[in-house]
Amino acid sequence: MKQVIVITGAGGGLGSVFAKQFAAPDTQVAVLDFNLESARRVAEEITESGGTAIAVKCNVTDKASLEEARETVRNHLGLCNVLVNCAGIQDPLAKTTKTAYETGDEKETEVARIPPDKAPSRADYEELLGKTRTLFNMDSQKLLQVMNVNWLGTFMASQVFAVDMVGRQGNSIINITSMAAYDALSMVPAYASSKAAVDMFTRWLSNYLSNQYGKVRVNAVAPGYFLTPLNHDMYVNPDGTYTQRYYNVIHRTPMGRLGDPAELMGALKFFADPDMSGYITGQVIAVDGGFLSCPGI
Repeated sequence: MKQVIVITGAGGGLGSVFAKQFAAPDTQVAVLDFNLESARRVAEEITESGGTAIAVKCNVTDKASLEEARETVRNHLGLCNVLVNCAGIQDPLAKTTKTAYETGDEKETEVARIPPDKAPSRADYEELLGKTRTLFNMDSQKLLQVMNVNWLGTFMASQVFAVDMVGRQGNSIINITSMAAYDALSMVPAYASSKAAVDMFTRWLSNYLSNQYGKVRVNAVAPGYFLTPLNHDMYVNPDGTYTQRYYNVIHRTPMGRLGDPAELMGALKFFADPDMSGYITGQVIAVDGGFLSCPGI
């Protein structure tokens, strides 16, 4: 019986790597993404290489959309065995532009937004990006959007797909957290908070689903620093040189480099394999080149 592996956010970034790496003779992969064309490209690449995959449009913050995606997976592949919650976003407007408070920041409290009755242009967006963002004038709606996709999306995908997973041996939910869940990384309050929430939700869901009735193991993988579309601008300058933030990361990474996304697959496949990890639940594996163990001094 082939494992049915469902991956959210699989149309690009780390999720697309996961989908292609999970493709094997004994698996069927459902490539879920908000962008159907991106999902189709990944699924086609898998099928052209001899694997089995389908592309499914899915909004992880919309239960009806998730339920429709589940029905598509059921009809084409069967019941979900492994759910990888990889959908996530990082919005530049949900970041501060400074690493810490500076005297006078509190005097600018007006939140800069594009008027709702105006069709936003690229120039409008660039103007917004150029403004200073601090604790005192960040747009709460942008923060909530990040929280909704990263944390609520993980919750809702689990809520919907676990319907097909409970009560059957060998099934597994794998969440994707981040170094930001464990260290209060500067400039990314929404992203860090959302990933910390995913970390705690992993433990909660494990307690809820892994008993003798649910039988679903729930674990997480915490990637260290990998260059992806989400974080590219934080580590690479427009001229192609590395930013100071990149060098700060490398200074605290004993292995002295960024990770290759394929290096996450060992942990993912371990959690997905009931023969290898059948008595493991509620755990997080950090794939970080040693970042969490190193104080940087």
